Amino acid sequence: MNFLLTAAAPNDMWVVIINWIHGAVTNYGWTILLFTLLVKLVLSPLDFMVKYSTKKQTLIQKKCAPEIAKLNKKYGADQNTVKVQTQSLYKREGLNMGVGCLIMAINMILTMVVFFTLYASLRKVSAYQAINQYETIQSSYSNSYYQSLIDADGEDEIVDVATADNWMNVIKEKYTNAESGLTWEHTWNNWKDGLASDGSDLSANAEENAIYQKISSAVDAGSKTAVDTWNDIKESWLWIDNIWVADSPIKPFPTYKDLLSLAKNGGYTKYVQENINEADYNQIAGLIGSNSRANNGYFLLAIFAGILTFLTQWLAELHNGLKNKKANKLAKASEKATGKSMKMMKIIMPIIMVIFVLTTGSSFGIYIISSSLASMLLGEICTLIIDAMTKKKRLEVEEYLEKEANRLIRKGKIQG
Repeated sequence: MNFLLTAAAPNDMWVVIINWIHGAVTNYGWTILLFTLLVKLVLSPLDFMVKYSTKKQTLIQKKCAPEIAKLNKKYGADQNTVKVQTQSLYKREGLNMGVGCLIMAINMILTMVVFFTLYASLRKVSAYQAINQYETIQSSYSNSYYQSLIDADGEDEIVDVATADNWMNVIKEKYTNAESGLTWEHTWNNWKDGLASDGSDLSANAEENAIYQKISSAVDAGSKTAVDTWNDIKESWLWIDNIWVADSPIKPFPTYKDLLSLAKNGGYTKYVQENINEADYNQIAGLIGSNSRANNGYFLLAIFAGILTFLTQWLAELHNGLKNKKANKLAKASEKATGKSMKMMKIIMPIIMVIFVLTTGSSFGIYIISSSLASMLLGEICTLIIDAMTKKKRLEVEEYLEKEANRLIRKGKIQG
């Protein structure tokens, strides 16, 4: 591997942890999934505190909602009085908004820091791994190619890679003539078509035929080794052939343009431009492309990310509802403004997650869906515990709201 690339390898905290897990698992797809579960478990105590605080806060707010609606109706445009009365009402009910907001703020900041630093880290890892894959394959191709020429040294006395390279340069120069317009590429294409450099039958030209057979065998050997190397080093996961590029209907081995895009995301643009020849890269990319799957993926990670993000929010909203139908109906009627903003978030957040998954390698998409699944699973466990802890308060709120609902039904202000 190129020393410059090795020196520029990602080495942040996330990469160190991921590599530590990968040492035991050996597959980066499953490594990222286990890494995500580990992160979720570490953050779960804080997440539990947020859910518990939110549940208590939500129950008190639901109980206070009808009274706040009355305050708004009574004081109208005097929002300062409404605010003071609302705070007094919350205080009587034992709601401390400051503590709840502080816990949520800490959790939100920590979650965002983890999300964006990991996003940046996996983008850099994806770029590094894509470059590393090419250089490993290119190296295996060259070694096999030159070894084949060395093994066929015969009368040309090729004894090492240096002389093999020199021999090839002599051959190329011999069959290149600028004045006549003859180029090495022209001669090579003729040989592949069974023609000598002058257009005659190649089989009748012993010298050129012998040279072509040696070079052709070397190319075949290098090509086979390159494909074998790709199959050995590529990081596949379930339906995805290469997790370092997006889960989409593109070639698993990125084109040079795609490599530059990955390099830009990871900060390796200058390295690629200075150390990777586009023509050499395209040769390897074409070779791998013709010997691998047509599609790297099918947008499934993006689809799952959107669906799971929506379900996570939907479940959280479902668990915040009251079991008493009349009480729940009154509470929802008193929270129309909040309901509208929550509906918007249920649409916006899945779209944001889809965009994040589509703009990076599949590795980050695996993180997103495993994070969502872990959140749903741990969330359900937390909900069972929190529901048991807040059952007394929930019954108290439902009893109060049911009485209030019955009063409003008798007055004809709401339907039963």
